[in-house]
Amino acid sequence: MYIYKVIIFLLLNAFGHSSQICSVSSSERPLINTLVQMLLQRVEDDSVDSDPAAFIALRLARQHNLRAEQSFRERLKATAIRKVTQGEDLPIGSTALYILAFRSSCLNPASISDGQNHIDLVKLLEDKLNKKIQSLESKGHPLTDTYQISLGVLALCIEKQQVSDSIVQNITDRAKRRQDPFGEPLSVDRASMSILALNCLHRSNLSIIPKHHIEQAIMRLLLGILAEQQQDGTIGTIYSTALAVQALFENKQEEFHVFQCSHNLQRLISEIPKGTFNTVQKVFPLIPTLEGRSLLHVGDLTCTSDQDNLPQSK
Repeated sequence: MYIYKVIIFLLLNAFGHSSQICSVSSSERPLINTLVQMLLQRVEDDSVDSDPAAFIALRLARQHNLRAEQSFRERLKATAIRKVTQGEDLPIGSTALYILAFRSSCLNPASISDGQNHIDLVKLLEDKLNKKIQSLESKGHPLTDTYQISLGVLALCIEKQQVSDSIVQNITDRAKRRQDPFGEPLSVDRASMSILALNCLHRSNLSIIPKHHIEQAIMRLLLGILAEQQQDGTIGTIYSTALAVQALFENKQEEFHVFQCSHNLQRLISEIPKGTFNTVQKVFPLIPTLEGRSLLHVGDLTCTSDQDNLPQSK
C-alpha cells in the first residue's frame, strides 16, 4: 500500500510539469515523412471517401504540403456534408474525427458549408452522445465502446462544449474500480483515449465532476498502461504503443523511471522501414507521437504559421 501511495504522489505532482521533449531526432525525420507521403496519396484516390483520421495526422505533423492538405480538406468537407445531409448514420467516433479534422485546419466544425448546404457537427455529436447515454441508462448498461465515447468527449472538450456529466462519471467510475475497467486483458487503446479525454476535461471547466475524481481516474488508467509496457518498448501491442505514449507524455511522465519515452519512440521508429504501419488507422496516432504531440494539440494549432516545407517524395 505504501508503494502505491508513493506512485500516486509522484504522478499527482507530475501534473503540469514537463522537463523533456518526447519526439524523434532530426535525423529520423525522413521516416516520418515517408508516413506523411503515404497519407498524402489518399488525396488522389477518388475511389474511397476522404478519411478524417488521415487529415488529423497530416495536420499534427510539423512539415506540410499545404496545397495537398487544402485539396484534402475540401474533399473532407464534401464527404462530411454529403453523409450528414443524406442522413447517413455517422458513428460517434467518426463524427468526433470529422470535428477534430476541421478544427485542426482552423475551420469551425459547428459551421461547415459548401455554399449550398450547412452542417453542425458539434450539435450532431452532442445529440449522439446524449442519446447514447440515455439509452444506456434506461437499460442499466455501462458504456460499451469506451474508445469511441472518449474520442467524442475529447472532440467536444476541444470545442469547449459542455460534456454530459453522466458520461464523464461513467468513464471515471469504471477507471477507478480495482478490477480492470475495460475487460481482460487491458485495452491500452481504450485506456489511452480515456486518459486524453479526461486530461482535456481536467484542464477545463466543462464538467462539474470534481477534478480530484478525474485525477484519480487518470492515475488508475496510467498505472494500467504502465503495467502493459514490455522490455522492448512496446506498450500492449506495437499498434497501441503510439497512443499510449501520447497519454503518458501528456501527463508529464518523462521523469518517471518506468516510462522512458525515447525507448518507446525507438521501438516505433524501428518498425517503419518494415512497413508495419501500412494503413491510415495504424499511422493516425503514430505521426503525432513521433512529433512530440498528442490529439490534445489539435486545439492549439495556428494555421497562419503553417509552412509549406514538406520535401517532395522521390
